[in-house]
Amino acid sequence: MNIEKFLREKNYDFKDIVEKFKFIDKFKEVKQNPKFHGEGNVYEHTKLVCSEILKLEEWEYLEDREKVILYTAALFHDIGKVITTREEDGQIISPKHAVKGAKMFRYLAYREYEFDKSIREEIAALIRYHGLPLYFIEKEDIDYHLIKAAEITNMKLLYLLGKCDLLGRYCEDKAALLERVFYFKTYAEELGCFYGPKKFKNDYTRFLYLTGNKVYPGAEIFDNRSFEVIIMMGLPLAGKDTYIKCNLKGVKVISLDDIREELNISPSKDFGKVGAVAFSKAKEYLRRKESFVWNATNLRRENRQKLIRLCTAYGVKVKFVYLEVPYRELILRDNKRERYVPIKVIDNMIKNMDMPEAEEIC
Repeated sequence: MNIEKFLREKNYDFKDIVEKFKFIDKFKEVKQNPKFHGEGNVYEHTKLVCSEILKLEEWEYLEDREKVILYTAALFHDIGKVITTREEDGQIISPKHAVKGAKMFRYLAYREYEFDKSIREEIAALIRYHGLPLYFIEKEDIDYHLIKAAEITNMKLLYLLGKCDLLGRYCEDKAALLERVFYFKTYAEELGCFYGPKKFKNDYTRFLYLTGNKVYPGAEIFDNRSFEVIIMMGLPLAGKDTYIKCNLKGVKVISLDDIREELNISPSKDFGKVGAVAFSKAKEYLRRKESFVWNATNLRRENRQKLIRLCTAYGVKVKFVYLEVPYRELILRDNKRERYVPIKVIDNMIKNMDMPEAEEIC
């Protein structure tokens, strides 16, 4: 689906747009805490937010692509409330709805709507961080959270989304909350991460800061890394093996699928044993300061973080390579594959995947 063409043809008319995205009808069933959302359910709030987007003074100065990304993010920013909203101690709450909402949107945009990947991920990032302009002041390390968000999020659009998220609701302290959102803008500007990612002295300093090593962001840490580990990322059949054959000839490869075959282990069993063998091989290469490729799906952030910590301990440069093909192409390839992966398994991977974080983007 060409979302840019679609929204232009619909002239950003909410009523016409939601006819295409039937999932949004579910928003009507999701109640909100009247203390913060006197407008009622998520559908009514979403309609108001989208209306406020079009009223923005900044709207006419945005590029067409920015308009598409901002409006679509507004349309889906509370999608996570569909699965997270519950009543607790007499209060309606929706814990982690932004993080889970980003994954829900990614699943729909990839599997159902087939959005362009770059637009999809910019929208997903805005959904994930849409509460940051309002709640950033409560973070323990404000600078770190804003600088990290700016690596994958358009902070200018995030600010506008945060502002409209407030304008599109009925609550008593709206004026005070809007001041906080404006402070988000000025704070990010002072940090140097509002109009784009913060500039570091070199890539190594950036990597150390974003991985939480608590280095000063203005420092220039000498990069003494002498070799590289390449970590592949992508769904099964996305083309990881082909990429390695075409682009990484001669580099040693640790393949979790190959280890399973060697040990005759089913893909659904003994994750620990396969991982232990793979990590043992990795440590051998690291001790010899020999570059290698780690070939697996690596779709979960916690698994990638283990690899980052291991490689960082040996002073090695880590490079992530993420590959993707359209969903229909993925299923066609799967149907032709000898080692068939059930579609239910693939869909579950898509629902739970964590896209590359700031420190994983090279």
